[in-house]
Amino acid sequence: MATCQNCRKPIHGNGLQALGSHWHTHCFNCRTCKKPLLDSSFVSFGGRPFHPRCLKCPGCRKTIKSEYIEHEGMPWHLPCYRKQHHPLCSVCRKPLPSEYMIDFWGNSFCPNHQRYSNCSSCGRIVCKQITDGGMQYPDGLVICNICNLRSVSTQQQADRIVAEMKSALASVGLILHKSSTPVTLCGRDELREASRHNFHNERPILGLARWSTTTAGGNVIARNFQDILIQKDLPEEHFRTVAIHELTHAWFFYNQYYDLPLQIEEGMCVMMEYSWLKGLDTKDAEYRRLAIENSDDPVYGDGFRKAKASLKLMPLKTLLSFIKEKGCFPTRWSAFFYH
Repeated sequence: MATCQNCRKPIHGNGLQALGSHWHTHCFNCRTCKKPLLDSSFVSFGGRPFHPRCLKCPGCRKTIKSEYIEHEGMPWHLPCYRKQHHPLCSVCRKPLPSEYMIDFWGNSFCPNHQRYSNCSSCGRIVCKQITDGGMQYPDGLVICNICNLRSVSTQQQADRIVAEMKSALASVGLILHKSSTPVTLCGRDELREASRHNFHNERPILGLARWSTTTAGGNVIARNFQDILIQKDLPEEHFRTVAIHELTHAWFFYNQYYDLPLQIEEGMCVMMEYSWLKGLDTKDAEYRRLAIENSDDPVYGDGFRKAKASLKLMPLKTLLSFIKEKGCFPTRWSAFFYH
């Protein structure tokens, strides 16, 4: 006695043969829509019957009408299969080679696209397909249009954020509430002209604190904090890290930290950026933390790592006192004997 290919039960009475198997007449149904196929044309796939309109590609959900390939028991249009199982380059939209690049944001691209500029804020390749383009300045600063969507472009925005970052610093003991720290949004030329350090010629400068010192007879007789300059049109989270960095410089100024070695002062300022970012659970914050951790800059990167290591030896308040007194980061032994 024949057994039904569908339900696996014996066939008593009327049945039919199709696709090399026996079927109950009520079991010979389209595998997709479950409707009978007795009086309909059908196509087969994998030994199973389908209405022609019901045999669909899992990738695009459109009917298979001509060429297809089989993958894991399903028919796929060839372009849909390639798109799903052979990722396309995010830049040129061609199938990726066997070795390709992936950025922090999950964009995959051919190695030859590394010649494109990267956004100075988020690190993405700046191109039409990934960021919808962006702005490149003559000195190398690049801001993509994804970052521009969240940019700080008005003085009102800047003032509000700086006030909030003052409060963030105050929460860890660096109080600036009564100190004058006006912020000025500016462009590339003004930032570069105001820079006090030659190394800013090698990396885009995004912010700086300006002050003046008056001396007489080799002694300081007056010090005046002028303002904080920050690059206009940075995305807000990036603007906040620049603001807290420059506000830390202002705190050192108002608390008479004279002539700190550059690596120490910049390292502590980056440390305050990093500490604030650790409190944020965003993809942007994770990217900026990793950028700080992996920086190979001898001033900012090495300075940060030394500051971070020092915080394992003593609390922040004690570390700030040590730096002011000694003009260096503590060693394990100097931290042990410091009171």
